[in-house]
Amino acid sequence: MNRKAKCLLLSLLAAPAVFFGCSARQTVSSPPGPKASLIAARTPERAPAQFTDITDQAGIHFVHDNGAFGKKWMPETTGGGGAFLDYDRDGKEDILLVNSGQFAAPAATSTYKTRDTRSRVTLYHNRGDGTFEDVTAKAGLRVDGYGQGVCVGDYDNDGWDDIYITCLGPNHLFRNRGDGTFEDVTARAGVPGMKVNGGLKWKWSSSCAWIDYDRDGYVDLFVCNFVEWSPELDVFCGNKGGKKDYCAPDAYKPLPNTLYHNNHNGTFTDVSVRTQVSEYLGKAWGIAAWDFNGDGWPDIAIANDRQPNTFFINHEGKYFTEEAVQVGIALSESGHPKSGMGIDVADWNNDGRDALFIGNFSNEKLSLFTPDVPGMMTDMADRTGIGQPSLLFLTFGCFFFDYDLDGWQDAFAANGHIQEFVEEFNTGITYKERPLLYHNLGNGTFAEVGEQSGQPLRARYVLRGCAFADIDNDGDLDILTVENNGRARLWRNDLPRGHHWIRFHLMGRKSNRDGIGALITVKAGGLKQRQWVKSGCSFLSQSSLKPTFGLGPAARVEEVEIQWPSGAKDVWPNLAPDTVYTVTEGQGAAPEN
Repeated sequence: MNRKAKCLLLSLLAAPAVFFGCSARQTVSSPPGPKASLIAARTPERAPAQFTDITDQAGIHFVHDNGAFGKKWMPETTGGGGAFLDYDRDGKEDILLVNSGQFAAPAATSTYKTRDTRSRVTLYHNRGDGTFEDVTAKAGLRVDGYGQGVCVGDYDNDGWDDIYITCLGPNHLFRNRGDGTFEDVTARAGVPGMKVNGGLKWKWSSSCAWIDYDRDGYVDLFVCNFVEWSPELDVFCGNKGGKKDYCAPDAYKPLPNTLYHNNHNGTFTDVSVRTQVSEYLGKAWGIAAWDFNGDGWPDIAIANDRQPNTFFINHEGKYFTEEAVQVGIALSESGHPKSGMGIDVADWNNDGRDALFIGNFSNEKLSLFTPDVPGMMTDMADRTGIGQPSLLFLTFGCFFFDYDLDGWQDAFAANGHIQEFVEEFNTGITYKERPLLYHNLGNGTFAEVGEQSGQPLRARYVLRGCAFADIDNDGDLDILTVENNGRARLWRNDLPRGHHWIRFHLMGRKSNRDGIGALITVKAGGLKQRQWVKSGCSFLSQSSLKPTFGLGPAARVEEVEIQWPSGAKDVWPNLAPDTVYTVTEGQGAAPEN
């Protein structure tokens, strides 16, 4: 970071903090829109897809417990995450959900609830008939800490996806044995998270992602950390009646994030200091990794809460420099940090440039940081129609996906406030909120169509984690949400027939087994689409590792190119639509049965 940028950042950090949820309404000027020459023609407008709540009939009975018992402890507001994964490699997406539960406490401490001994994770196996089976006990999954997030990846390259669970307290790494069971290898692998305060207290970890930052063919592990909190450090924050209420994150010390290097032998080394990742203290919630500057090395964007967002630029796998100010994603256009929660990255405009989608607090609007000049981004939320509809919503989970398979990435936002009494202020902001669904119109703008897209998207919730995958293998993408202190919900996408699609399941050889970090480009129907294979994203959650491309009415895929993390490139012409392809690095693409 140059001297000028560093001085700017330090001055902003020294400015008085704005209380969580009480910031003034911001007026954001509209940056220049994308060049008309970069926008391809799209198919005529179609009726929105309809989503149907199939939670009960699918057998999903998970209920999140935030452990609240009147103390107004900050972790109670955060909820839990969820993930889609094919843990048994049967070609069907399974579901893993993370619970928080009651707070652990010494037996002599009467102010805590009695410790709950149930596992903090639930694994549902997809039976393939529209229903799921709870196989948590059978799989050997058990987490005793206060659960938060999850990320999925094959860290030992044995072909079976492994699971990392973040917690308020020690985290957990579960190795997939390949026989339907998992083994907790946290201690052996050396990835429990780091202790603070002389080793007496554990960090509060939030989201995580598997990233092969040094491109050695094995995924490494990036763990986001939030603030230094424990019951002993809890701060009294009052509401308008003088009663204790949830504090803003400003009340607690920020923490550095953690980067673990994969040693290729089942163990990891903490390289946070060596790679300079630990030099920046943030309050991290969401993580997205992709090659931002096109140099072949994955960079890392972090959504921070009431702190400037972070952007770690990768220097050939040796170290990172923090360049969020230079890139333009650190602050709002008014020069203040927002309350960043979830995050995702995609080429939503099909112009070969990737943008960041970030969920923020109410009265802050969503952020859509889109490249405008090389190496820099501008928040295009207002210009594109993303911003204004989100003004009164508090967004946690968010992601890009092509829900109507028309070849343009749409966007979803999972919303819900943290203050139960927020409606007393008569500002139009509510505690329970409906989700937002943005339809990409293919002309540089979005239309918010949630209320037109089925009963689940018209109802109100206190949503946190969210993810997407095709649970019934019909081509379109379904949604998983997790409500804080409420149910997990599965919403099936009932898209009318007519649009085609293509999906890829990558298997690396020189690259990591899941192909995380690979860039897939699909040419079809006059569009050139790009997607990254990525772990993490959203909020405490992870979507399917198998990218799906909508093709609209195009019945022919002209060309598919995969740029692997190893540097190898594979190209195939004339692949069939409406097909899932297993692609092995350097060998070929074969349709799955």
